[in-house]
Amino acid sequence: MKRNTLLTSTVVAALVAAPLAPAFAQTMEPEAPVQTQEAPAQATPESDFSEDQLNSFVDAALEVQGVQQEFAAQIQQAPEPEQKQALVMEAQEEMAAAVDGTEGMDVDTYNEISTAAQADPELNERLMAMVQTRQGTQGTMTE
Repeated sequence: MKRNTLLTSTVVAALVAAPLAPAFAQTMEPEAPVQTQEAPAQATPESDFSEDQLNSFVDAALEVQGVQQEFAAQIQQAPEPEQKQALVMEAQEEMAAAVDGTEGMDVDTYNEISTAAQADPELNERLMAMVQTRQGTQGTMTE
């Protein structure tokens, strides 16, 4: 059970640590850059999000995690950079669709909350606790 908690914390940290667009950038070959639409860095991101927005973010983050898991091995095993790039783009589209398909969430808000959580340790911990609670209610019998 401790291992599951550690894994959950690591996954949550990864979900909160990076906005949606560059999620698979690290799996890419250097000659195949992923285009992102990141906003210029501003002072401190606004972290005044409603409880509903945070709940929707957690729902979306769990969906994004599923897409990432689904595509990670495929991307890593793709023999050609072009195939990796195509898989990354497909994964990003599916992640964006998962976020947009979450009630009360869109990609911009998802990225805003993610960015705010990076700058606000209290918000980050709150989101981590929400994910852990949510995963606990979905069942822990996964292996």
